[in-house]
Amino acid sequence: MLALAYAAVHPASVGPLVLVGCGTFDPVARARMRATLEERMGDELRHRLDHLAQEFPDLGDQMTKRHALTRGLYTYAPIVAAQEEGAGELFDVRATTETWADMVRLQEAGVYPVAFAAITSPVLMLHGTYDPHPGPMIRASLTPYLPQLEYHEWERCGHWPWGEKYVHDEFFAVLHEWLTRQTASSRG
Repeated sequence: MLALAYAAVHPASVGPLVLVGCGTFDPVARARMRATLEERMGDELRHRLDHLAQEFPDLGDQMTKRHALTRGLYTYAPIVAAQEEGAGELFDVRATTETWADMVRLQEAGVYPVAFAAITSPVLMLHGTYDPHPGPMIRASLTPYLPQLEYHEWERCGHWPWGEKYVHDEFFAVLHEWLTRQTASSRG
């Protein structure tokens, strides 16, 4: 999302853009994502999330724990090493909340995704069908402004394709082939 925002303001300074598990750009897609997460969440997890503030008074600790607890809602068949990789992530609470609030504000003001029409770079969106971010809905919201958007989706794949058992190798192969093709076409 931030790469698109940057490219919209500085289109001449960016090359090919790859969106992996891209975020939502409208309230309908965000509602679908929340519903998907809610459908996957059991009572025990819901209870733990509801009580994070009591267990972790620090908001950064809450965000870190929330991410660790909900990671499984975003993955289909994670490669263990990749899943553990994010376990110790720390969140910059201010940067995270201000950046997201600004993104939503600009969407509500009609700036995004309309501003993305200024982007001339090739854009590839890589997405897993198990990702709670609704890939087809996100693609549909972007294509009116990014007609050059290419879309590749994998079955049996969640939010982080590089860490998914069934698509890890194919993810890197598709990414490599697309970037190689874009680099070659920009030289020629």
